[in-house]
Amino acid sequence: MGRRRDPPELQAAKAYPGKRRSKTDRQIADAESLALLLAAAPAESDDTLAPPALLNDGRLLPALTIWREYAPRLAKLNLFAPLDRHSFAIFCVYYADFVAAQADINKNGFSRLVKTVSGDRMPRNNPAVDRRDTAVKFILEFSKRFGLTPLDRLDLIGKQAGGLGGGLFDQPGAPKQPSKDAPQAEDGIVGLANRFDSPPPGTYQ
Repeated sequence: MGRRRDPPELQAAKAYPGKRRSKTDRQIADAESLALLLAAAPAESDDTLAPPALLNDGRLLPALTIWREYAPRLAKLNLFAPLDRHSFAIFCVYYADFVAAQADINKNGFSRLVKTVSGDRMPRNNPAVDRRDTAVKFILEFSKRFGLTPLDRLDLIGKQAGGLGGGLFDQPGAPKQPSKDAPQAEDGIVGLANRFDSPPPGTYQ
């Protein structure tokens, strides 16, 4: 008499010994793994602006480096809040992908010689070119949302300074009526720039 087969529940508990998991089971396992990455954030500390756990993957070290460089600066400008963490992580991943693709192009060129069926060699576009161009599109789109270009930064800061419905991203809005003791602010772009303690575009702290 052959060995009696375990019920499905017990097989699942044993991680399906001697049997490959079904496609559905693999998808569920992958989804649970991704959910844990999201639930584990912030991963580095109790800081609400710490990067999501998904950036702690060693393969995403360039993206994590970009996060650590830009997130604190955006937070100082009130252009970054806890709710923005995952969308900004997407920006960091695409930025790192752009850097990697450009490095590939620098090393291998815009095209490569590949061998044809006849034995000849002909140039083919380097796949890194399309990869880089795709990353650029997403980088520029997310740059608008986070004020990462001079024009977009002025637009976001201007809305914040005007107190339109409160501050951006759950930050306190600017007062609509200045206090009597407050110094008279300059009008125009100069006055707007003076109200925020931030470095000029293109400079580093």
